[in-house]
Amino acid sequence: MNSRKKRGYSRELPQELVRDYRLFAIACEGGKREPDYFKLFEHFSTRVKVDVIEKKVLDEELFHKHETKSSPKWVLDRAIHYVEQEGLIDEDELWFVMDIDKWEISQLHEIIQYCNEKENWNVVLSNPCFEVWLYLHKKDNFDSTESKKCDEFKFEISEFDKGGYNPLNFIYEIRTAYENAKKLDSDSNNQMPKLLETKVYLLTESIFKFVSEKQFEDFLNIKLPKLISEQRKGLKKSKVRVALK
Repeated sequence: MNSRKKRGYSRELPQELVRDYRLFAIACEGGKREPDYFKLFEHFSTRVKVDVIEKKVLDEELFHKHETKSSPKWVLDRAIHYVEQEGLIDEDELWFVMDIDKWEISQLHEIIQYCNEKENWNVVLSNPCFEVWLYLHKKDNFDSTESKKCDEFKFEISEFDKGGYNPLNFIYEIRTAYENAKKLDSDSNNQMPKLLETKVYLLTESIFKFVSEKQFEDFLNIKLPKLISEQRKGLKKSKVRVALK
């Protein structure tokens, strides 16, 4: 395989318009859990911008083209549409974050092959699902769980914190999750993780190349408490509105 992959679609920018941040475009299957989690990456540093592709592509023709709105082909087509719509420069990175649990391996291999031919297009899979990555924010390994299926992991994760899953209660442990997932990766050269393994740590590894220690400490100590406070205020206002109806 060539070490230099072909670029997907790109736009040339004059030198004076070159950005001082790295754009990470993230395509994922989940309707809410993954997008809400990944969007928090943008708070780590001014050098990081995140586009969650699902939130950027609202094309009716594309929507009606696919019966299943979370299939690998749907995620790929939506990402291609995003690139055509937004344009990318050579430094931008596009990441597909997908689950293994409900798709044919041949479908996933097709997307992996497609992305391997593009510069800065990457696929990170979790087996069986993204919740394996979330689990590793709170636990070092899977020795204490009997969960094996996605529904089981989703339920267990919802029990970690009072009030259910909240990405703000997980994101502060992202470096712990990175270390745990990397340690448990039994074959770092294989893009297909084994059961109870996840490759999402590779995305965080790339993100943190643009986040200094001080910036991340500022996120933990200043920005994250503000986000939590804002969320609580928003929940209180929602309850008031409901009570007034």
